[in-house]
Amino acid sequence: MNIPDDKKVRDFTRLLELAKAMSVEKDLYALLDLIVQRTTEVMEADRTSLYLVDADKQQLWTRIAQGLEIKEVRVPIGTGISGHVAKTRETVNIQDAYLDPRFDRAWDVKTGYRTRSILCMPLLTHEDRVVGVIQVLNKEGGVFTSYDESLLAALGSHAAIALDQARLMQHYVEKQRMQEALRIARDIQMSLLPKKAPSVPGFDIAGWTQPCDETGGDYYDFIPLPDGRLGIAIGDVSSHGVGPALLMTASRALLRAFVNMTDDISQALLRMNNMLASDMEGGRFVTLFYGVLDPKASVVTYSSAGQDPPLLFEDGTKTFRELGSTGMPIGVMPDTDFPVGDPVTLTPGDVLLMATDGVIEAMDAQNEKFERERLRRVIQAHHTETAAQLIQTLYREVRAFCAEAPQRDDITIIVVKALPR
Repeated sequence: MNIPDDKKVRDFTRLLELAKAMSVEKDLYALLDLIVQRTTEVMEADRTSLYLVDADKQQLWTRIAQGLEIKEVRVPIGTGISGHVAKTRETVNIQDAYLDPRFDRAWDVKTGYRTRSILCMPLLTHEDRVVGVIQVLNKEGGVFTSYDESLLAALGSHAAIALDQARLMQHYVEKQRMQEALRIARDIQMSLLPKKAPSVPGFDIAGWTQPCDETGGDYYDFIPLPDGRLGIAIGDVSSHGVGPALLMTASRALLRAFVNMTDDISQALLRMNNMLASDMEGGRFVTLFYGVLDPKASVVTYSSAGQDPPLLFEDGTKTFRELGSTGMPIGVMPDTDFPVGDPVTLTPGDVLLMATDGVIEAMDAQNEKFERERLRRVIQAHHTETAAQLIQTLYREVRAFCAEAPQRDDITIIVVKALPR
């Protein structure tokens, strides 16, 4: 085909201008709009569509369709003209769309548009990876030629690189935004934890938490009560991440509100449960241990809603007792009873350790769990340490056991030690 020199010069100039414009546009959607508009001009066509590959869903999608008010169109890879091109990586040049069985007339019927000629081509990166498909419709004055194919191929090579870079930039920006949002959420969450260990005569008390993600579903709290008593809470929301962190925040607020309204632990947990059960998403729940320490009597009264049983190390006999669950987790169903367990008397030297299941279920590279027996051995070997020291010793033992294996769950620990009188 004999192409006039002036047309070649004009087309080459348009390509250079478009390549420059694409190289400086970093916003993905603005870039899509730019490519579609300028391709229509360069190719002297009536309309252009640009589809991007969604590799995870094995689909092509576009937010651009000139002349149509369509927010997004999705096409399975392998379906239709564009889907065929994405799958085969072949250029398709059709003189009469209605004679091609791959063409879907549905859009023409819906919009009143009449598709005649089609030139559709894959967009390939330098790594020979398909990032999209560009499709131009209805060549002015006839059909698309071999010259048009070479022109669109040159344009498409620049577009593929620009789109790939824009998508990488978009992913980076979205990741940065998410990390910043998670950082803020973590800061808020950590600000709700006790600022310092409570000062209770005759007792050494400490708490600590280490989320496995940017935010966690564990929490602990110390709640000052009348007559010098202290409320002690440790909880674990099922799963971990932003959603459980929000649920944890709500649980903390509700528990604080209800234990300050009534001294009846069962009633406080019942009210908390009923508030959460009505709004809890399917499968979500909160395990919670809540106890009240009366330092004058040296007694802990508690209720445990499915929380991992705290361990009481009795220094006099060097033996352990478990404070088992007294009720099911919170949020499972309304109007559930949360009985109070038998009061626990602490004598000098005794250690009460509460921990979420991130401790005993911590796993090494061979998927062996830390287990409760190792926890007992750590407490027995280090029960003379301060409460804060014992917590850090236990965490070091857990991480040493796991070695290179990552922390897979949030870890929260509270230690209450009865001091010599």
